[in-house]
Amino acid sequence: MSSRRTPVRLPHPVRWAMLSTLSLAAPQALAAPCTQPTLTECSNVDYRASSCGQENDSYCQGLMESEWKARYTTASKRTALLPESMGGGVESVAVQPNAVLNTLFSGSDESVVGQVQRGQVLARKGYKNLTKVEQAYDKQRQEWDANGVLERSCQEYVHEKHYDFSRFEQNAGRFGDDFRAQFTAAFGSGGIAERTLFSKDGVKQAPLWDGKTRVEKNAYFRFVPGPYPKGAKGYVFTSEAALKANNVEARQAVLPSDAWHQALSKSLSKVADDVLNDSQQRQEAFSALLERRNAVYAGWQRESEMLRSRDFSTVELDERVAEQLYGLDKQLEESLVKADSEGCLDTSKATACDWSPRRYKAMVDAVMVPRREADLRQCLTVTGNDFGAESFIRNADRLKIKGLDQKDYTLNPTLVNAYVKAMAEYLAQQAANQQPPTNPVTMTKRQAQDFSAGGYAGDNNFGGGYSLRAGWELSTPGSAFTGNWCDTNAAIFSELGLYANVFSPVRTEIAWLSGRASTQPSAIRVELGARVLGKSVFTFDKSYPARFTFIERKPFVDKDAAKASATFMVWFIPVTVSGGLSVEVGIATSMGGALGRDCARNLITLDLLGSIGPYASANGFVAVAFGIPGLQVGVRGSLTILSFSLPLEGRIGVALSSPSHPTNPNTLYLGLGTSLNMTLRSLDGRLSLFGELGFLKVEFPIVSWQGFGTSTQLFNDQHYLPLAQLY
Repeated sequence: MSSRRTPVRLPHPVRWAMLSTLSLAAPQALAAPCTQPTLTECSNVDYRASSCGQENDSYCQGLMESEWKARYTTASKRTALLPESMGGGVESVAVQPNAVLNTLFSGSDESVVGQVQRGQVLARKGYKNLTKVEQAYDKQRQEWDANGVLERSCQEYVHEKHYDFSRFEQNAGRFGDDFRAQFTAAFGSGGIAERTLFSKDGVKQAPLWDGKTRVEKNAYFRFVPGPYPKGAKGYVFTSEAALKANNVEARQAVLPSDAWHQALSKSLSKVADDVLNDSQQRQEAFSALLERRNAVYAGWQRESEMLRSRDFSTVELDERVAEQLYGLDKQLEESLVKADSEGCLDTSKATACDWSPRRYKAMVDAVMVPRREADLRQCLTVTGNDFGAESFIRNADRLKIKGLDQKDYTLNPTLVNAYVKAMAEYLAQQAANQQPPTNPVTMTKRQAQDFSAGGYAGDNNFGGGYSLRAGWELSTPGSAFTGNWCDTNAAIFSELGLYANVFSPVRTEIAWLSGRASTQPSAIRVELGARVLGKSVFTFDKSYPARFTFIERKPFVDKDAAKASATFMVWFIPVTVSGGLSVEVGIATSMGGALGRDCARNLITLDLLGSIGPYASANGFVAVAFGIPGLQVGVRGSLTILSFSLPLEGRIGVALSSPSHPTNPNTLYLGLGTSLNMTLRSLDGRLSLFGELGFLKVEFPIVSWQGFGTSTQLFNDQHYLPLAQLY
């Protein structure tokens, strides 16, 4: 037998599998070894996940820690509250400045908010890299400076009437949300503390602190248990914290002054500003909760009165409101218990809850914002913001009004102030005798108020804006006592739009809310609508004959809207974060009315009372999506992008004058009263990304704004028109 072995031939599929395995393994065996990575490669999440990245993991970690330490050593530091994900507490962190570049500010000319924010962002950007809108506004400000004390708009007038304060406020924009820097500047050269403030033409202005108005030791002492609808079972405050907070003396413990602010700042100098300001923010949230409770109860009072006046039961309304108040009171007590655990309710000494640089700014705003809003609103109402060559304010002698004997009242802010006050008094005196415009064809008289405005603020990371329109209209027959006043009609309406952007300059419609109540030939029509993120979520359109009462509240909440993501460089390390909006919008409407017409006898009875109140708020949030191995990251902070309410209240009715009326006895009058208020707070807060490598921490502010808010009355109209003399 031959010793030669017969080769074994493997089946074809098996041979192919072995060859494939060998051919795949060969390149791996022949591959070049991993090269030493650069800092950029070590900071790249894809490289770190690769085989070479894993092989060089130890080297990368050492390289990054070395570079991180070098940058930490040279960076500016601050004491900051850390995110809970990083252990919380207070530590020294390096701060990586975030330049404000791509900004989105425009509009809001109807309020002081727009003027302040648009002025401060110029200073925040160092008057460089301005958008076209900002360049135009900067040019306008330069023209204000160049024309001396001449006034060419209501905005310029308000700026220069409060000139010393206005200049300080605009320059303080460069500090962003560094409230300590603002406080220090207020007491420095060119500040507003411990000095008399003047207008641009040298007229002394009222002091910041009047020496009479007392305020609470801290916001928790504003607490007073609130009332409930009669017969309702209310929440019972049982905690010691609630008992401590309901303190009359502590509620009026402070007489604000520059000296008081300095003394509190000194006594709390060992407490980190982040801790002080964080406490103030929580107190502002507590105050907002108190105000919300008060608003709910005030709304119940109006609505229950409306129901009772028409002999309707209030049981269902009482139960619903009592349940809402109960929930709010429970939240208030929880906040008070937490505040007490932090020592905030101690009246024997100054606590970290009693003062902060943020509270200083808030108290200054509480004085100066209403003061300037009143000046701006009165000027806009009287002049229509017309300061042109043929305007009344520049040709006041043509008006032949007592006290306005000068031709041009725009020569300085003091003269504008005199003109505005004189005209306001004159118009108020003439209001009762006014004759509305008449249609020459139908002889119908029509009166109306239609107010619209809008604005936007923020940057490419987070921003928000609004558009609003509200008003009323009233039409009556041709001439009093002879026209067919059965044709009398009236309406009130209100609309509010809210817009925002997240990690993009593209603006998204967050919500659109509208409401309208109007008379028809034999009914009163109520129309409501709400659209959230482009989708209709509520539509109501119904006509009520003769007599009705309508109460509707529709809130809509989306806690995860408009989500997007972006990558930020924490020094040399890219970190991707996701962001979005927590949105709450709604419309609160209460209407009651009765309508009767007898056109054959030319008779009408009309009673319409109610309010249409759209409201909206959008808060920004961020969360870490992913980073690289070895870097601990977290986010902290809160940001109010926009909070807005627009309550429109109106009353339309027919009344009979007394027989002894001096000019029109026994006369039916059509009366209309409407008021539109606006409450706005914009860009308040900070969202920061924190990173820790080798026990060294850095803060990167994604967005930071100091916040600004206002409450103002856009109009308040009262009209009485004679309809017919009965006998």
